[in-house]
Amino acid sequence: MKVIAVHDAVGEILSLVVSPEDGPDFGVESHAGEFARTVEIPGLSLDMPDPEIYRRLEEVTKTLRVDVTDQPELAPSAQLVAKGGPSGS
Repeated sequence: MKVIAVHDAVGEILSLVVSPEDGPDFGVESHAGEFARTVEIPGLSLDMPDPEIYRRLEEVTKTLRVDVTDQPELAPSAQLVAKGGPSGS
């Protein structure tokens, strides 16, 4: 599964875009002050029923953020970390 997280400068997730691993390449348009990074979300599969997928994505946006230790332009992918953890709010 491919997941792109659009986030702000401190890693707060603004939106998530999900596609099958074998799906076409895609991207997202970010606005000023926003960054797009590829992330992995544990416990998420397109085989899950839609309501479960939506609940998992909502849980991720509420409890995790993108680790912004590396500059987005230098690292197109990033790890998700708990909110309130190191290097973020």
